[in-house]
Amino acid sequence: MKAISICRRWSGQWRAAVLLSVSAFLLSACAAPRYATEVRYAPPATEAGMTCLKGCHVELQACQADCQSRREACIAGIEPRVDAAFEEALKRYELERRHYMRERQFYQLDQALHFGFYHHPFYYGYPGYPGPFWSTDRYWDDPPVPPVAPDRAVIRAEVIDRHCNEPCGCQEAFDQCYVDCGGQVERRVVCIENCREGDPLPNPSAPEGTP
Repeated sequence: MKAISICRRWSGQWRAAVLLSVSAFLLSACAAPRYATEVRYAPPATEAGMTCLKGCHVELQACQADCQSRREACIAGIEPRVDAAFEEALKRYELERRHYMRERQFYQLDQALHFGFYHHPFYYGYPGYPGPFWSTDRYWDDPPVPPVAPDRAVIRAEVIDRHCNEPCGCQEAFDQCYVDCGGQVERRVVCIENCREGDPLPNPSAPEGTP
């Protein structure tokens, strides 16, 4: 009997391992490839071109400094937007909390009385709809999930990202200046994750990390 129990236990563990392996394989097979754009700079061949590049670097640094200054100024005045967004989030949370309290009361009553009809109000098992009232095909077996209270720090980061992190175009302007000085800028798309042979490569101008 002990040997049979061990065999059954080993068989169950083996089946679980096979299922996990198959699931991992299917997930990896279904995952979409991720790409990145590699950029290669070939400097100009002339002395005049190299001198020209120095101006490109100066303009790049000035553009980045101006972009950072505008971002910092935007963040310095962002609090009224954050307050408005946080207030709106609190209103939504209060509505969701009231809805959750009603759902929880109904769920607790259902569990206490073992009625087994904790369903959406338009579920077919209610009176006036086709099907028996004492339906055992439960639509919701789990208790309702309470809403998450808004976090002002998270909302502030989202508002900053939405209003203050606008692209400045500094790198694009530098690349064009580089080419105008006689250099070459080459872009090559490479797969960096979930790569499969034969998959078409996206346009090099697409954002990094997108298929």
